[in-house]
Amino acid sequence: MTGNDVNDVDSGAPGASSTDAFPRLFAPYRMRGVEIPNRIVFAGHGSRFIDPHTHSLTRRQADYLAERARGGAGLIIQGSGIVHPTGMTFGGINQAWNDEGIASYAEVVDAVHAFDTPIFAQLSHLGRQGSGFPAHRELWAPSAIADPSSRVVPHAMTRRDIQELVESYRSAAMRMRSAGFDGLEVYFAHGYLLCSFLSRFSNARTDEYGGSLENRMRLPLEVFRAVSEAVGDAVPVGVRISADEFVPNGLDLDEAQEIVRLLCASVRVDYLSVSQSNYASIDRQIPDMSFPIAPFVHLARGIRQGANGVPVFAVARIVSAQKGEELLREGAADIICLVRPLIADPQLPEKARTGRVLEIRPCISCNVGCRGGPHRGLPISCLVNPVVGFEREWGIGKVGPTDDPRHVLVVGGGPAGLKAAETAARRGHRVTLFESRDQLGGQVLIAAAAMPYRDEFAGSTRFLAGEVARLGVDVRTGVTADVAAIEDLDPDVVVVATGSLPGRPEVPGARMAHVVSCQDAIVGPEIRGRRVAVIDCGEADWKSLTTAERLLSLGNDVVLVTPVQAGAEIDAFSRPPLMRRLMGAGLELRESHRLVAITERDVVIAQTWTGGEEILRDVDVVVLAWYGVADDLLARELESSGRDVRVVGDALAPRRAIDAIWDGFRIGIAL
Repeated sequence: MTGNDVNDVDSGAPGASSTDAFPRLFAPYRMRGVEIPNRIVFAGHGSRFIDPHTHSLTRRQADYLAERARGGAGLIIQGSGIVHPTGMTFGGINQAWNDEGIASYAEVVDAVHAFDTPIFAQLSHLGRQGSGFPAHRELWAPSAIADPSSRVVPHAMTRRDIQELVESYRSAAMRMRSAGFDGLEVYFAHGYLLCSFLSRFSNARTDEYGGSLENRMRLPLEVFRAVSEAVGDAVPVGVRISADEFVPNGLDLDEAQEIVRLLCASVRVDYLSVSQSNYASIDRQIPDMSFPIAPFVHLARGIRQGANGVPVFAVARIVSAQKGEELLREGAADIICLVRPLIADPQLPEKARTGRVLEIRPCISCNVGCRGGPHRGLPISCLVNPVVGFEREWGIGKVGPTDDPRHVLVVGGGPAGLKAAETAARRGHRVTLFESRDQLGGQVLIAAAAMPYRDEFAGSTRFLAGEVARLGVDVRTGVTADVAAIEDLDPDVVVVATGSLPGRPEVPGARMAHVVSCQDAIVGPEIRGRRVAVIDCGEADWKSLTTAERLLSLGNDVVLVTPVQAGAEIDAFSRPPLMRRLMGAGLELRESHRLVAITERDVVIAQTWTGGEEILRDVDVVVLAWYGVADDLLARELESSGRDVRVVGDALAPRRAIDAIWDGFRIGIAL
């Protein structure tokens, strides 16, 4: 059955049953001997739930994938199993090159199979995009050409190396089968080793493994045959491919279509998972909220047109069940990969199937935890779902009612306060929430107002506001809480989530009338047609850059001053498109400079390393992207009165939205 086999119906309204709303998404699929109950795939990705010494998967990985199986995903794909020590990178990579890893893989398989969900394993080698540090080995590649991301000259593989690699894939496939995986996926994508052989961007060989497309396909075909032979005819084996690398001389859709045609004519391929990019175009690999929904689905559609009936998986910012159903109905793909949406809400499939669409916690495509963590070598996390990585402790069905229900007052309706209120209400406490403004959301609303695409960021608090209403929290907006009002209410516990105030540096001129905060620049009177200096304190995060982007969009001449690299704290997938937009809009950038003084018309800055001063002249407005100051006066007053007080979010310590939501969850659980 393909995406065109079901009669057209609407993609569904909230509350509709799966039969009416999602007939294609919940249609079963049979792949050789494997029954896939629906068309939702939790595709392979790096989680970093790895033992750093053995490079084996930990129990947290088993719990993490099992949670998505429990939530209704039709197929789980375990991320890259590295087939050879030369194919590793930093931060923990799950090894598949010797038998020591089999037990940890088997634990993952058993955890997923407990929910009658099939699970496949990816086989991969990172090639020249890896790192030699973990294994103290050279990087392997088709040619001795340094990759723009790793910036390391790799070893150009010899024929002996190629033979060793093929056997490494063969033996790794046998290990995956012995661990119990139902199928395998061979990684031809994202600039990794097999992709680098396919692409003229990285393959400059002149022997039988380079030059013509047939030659460049030789090693990937040898590997695929070896894997298929190792596991036998009953086991599905698919391919993940980049259908466009977005680099000069890289793979594009036309060549990818020809690769697929030749591949399917040469070997049995059970599916084609169509992705895009390599590490030199990493900003398009996992598109953030600045991209439209499903921005690269044309690649899946193009591959499917020439796939001769081989099922095609679509991936990349398909953010909802409704969008997945739409793409299946249009014939863009046969199966839909939902990764970040299932990180945000593992129960998305089951909620959609049972008509509870409004209860689905939305993915906002922020990349803050899901990509920001692993790309720094840290375990995966999620801004909207603090349970990620803690499924064993707090996963589906494990946040039960308290034995000691109390009256909890939450002061502040930002992300920390809303999450604390939601979690406490789920635990059976009677919850009242005070918010001084007329609208819930706190500083998330300011961040979301910076640019039109940032509105998606507010989905984090919009969802929580809907949940506290659904859970019966007594929400009182327009109420300023003070000690007297709290004494009148007499709650058992007060959770103070009063946020933070914009800080200012202790430099001359910082309090002059033309000096404003980022918050003022975003939601205050519009600044148009001026010369504006945005001063980053060194947080190097979204605050300074999205403020600059907004000011540029309003026709201002903007200079950004930062003591570090602009956007240094933003994940490697989201920073490049943001910087490309800023520099394309004419941003003047002064990196490695700190603020010294502000005058009526000038801004004095100093070079971070040398101390040499520079004057930015004729500045009309100075915008401070400065560290916040905890608004904790109420907390201190309540503590001195003997109240049971818990402080969360920026009122505890000014940080990011992900930290605020984690705080709210942590305190809500502890109550």
